[in-house]
Amino acid sequence: MNIYEFISDHLVLSFGLILSFLLLVFNELKIKQQNIANIDPFKAVNLMNAGANLIDIRSPEAFKTGHIVNAKNMTLDQLNGQKEKLKKIKNRSIIIICDTGNDSSKAVNTLRASGQENVYGISGGIAGWTEANMPLITKKKK
Repeated sequence: MNIYEFISDHLVLSFGLILSFLLLVFNELKIKQQNIANIDPFKAVNLMNAGANLIDIRSPEAFKTGHIVNAKNMTLDQLNGQKEKLKKIKNRSIIIICDTGNDSSKAVNTLRASGQENVYGISGGIAGWTEANMPLITKKKK
């Protein structure tokens, strides 16, 4: 039995195999695209040391409980309003951080779609940052 006979005798099975393969390829491409936009906390520190801007898109209340040094707090709406201003900073990277990494991935993709190239999100957000034992700035009440 050759391959053509097998396919003609088992159309549903053959179609399922091809569909599974295409879904697997699509999923891998999607993961690869997201990984380019997301960096681990250690890579983020390297970029910050090289002069990257850090934008924290969490709520002001969450920002006050603890944030990364030199981070600027902005909402997603404010960030979207600053797209043109951010385009002028082409030689510096921009790192966006949120609670878990989901919102920052969306923001990174939005900024990249508008032409900004050096925009990254921290994998896992602030939770990934603290899990990697990285420091946060907190204001303690006296």
